[in-house]
Amino acid sequence: MPHLIVCAGLPGTGKSALAETVARELGIPVFAKDWLEGALLKSSLHEENTTDRRLGFAAYELLTILAERQLQLGQSAILDSVASTRTIREQWRALAARYGALWRVIECVCSDENLQRARLATRQRNIPGWHELEWTEVERVRAYYAAWDEERLIVDMGKPLTANVAAVLRYLSS
Repeated sequence: MPHLIVCAGLPGTGKSALAETVARELGIPVFAKDWLEGALLKSSLHEENTTDRRLGFAAYELLTILAERQLQLGQSAILDSVASTRTIREQWRALAARYGALWRVIECVCSDENLQRARLATRQRNIPGWHELEWTEVERVRAYYAAWDEERLIVDMGKPLTANVAAVLRYLSS
């Protein structure tokens, strides 16, 4: 049975590192919103006056269609995104239900704010067309980040990645 797995959380918590490691371990694709936004920013389709909101909406639409295509093929997918709104979460949950996929959410948090700040300050993901975020972006997103109100695995990415990957793999197999 395919899984639709969402790795969510505020910027800089470590969700991309977790999603990519789990994807390699399970041999399933991971689709990341930052990579899609970077491609949109690089493309000639992006206009200088396009708002961040419209760009984000387009990236979420792309994430959704990529997940849907995987599920149509009976295959799993991991979505790497802040997933800050209930609207996108409900859309993805409904998508999983439509294709009979298991819906799994992993919410990444970082209990050590200094570590999270340091990660943001030093990370270089080399995403074409994308810029690295600053702490002000975390604060901006935190202001509208909706609390999750459903079953999920919460992982503290201040702990070692190997321990968190093991916890995620146990969660996904349960």
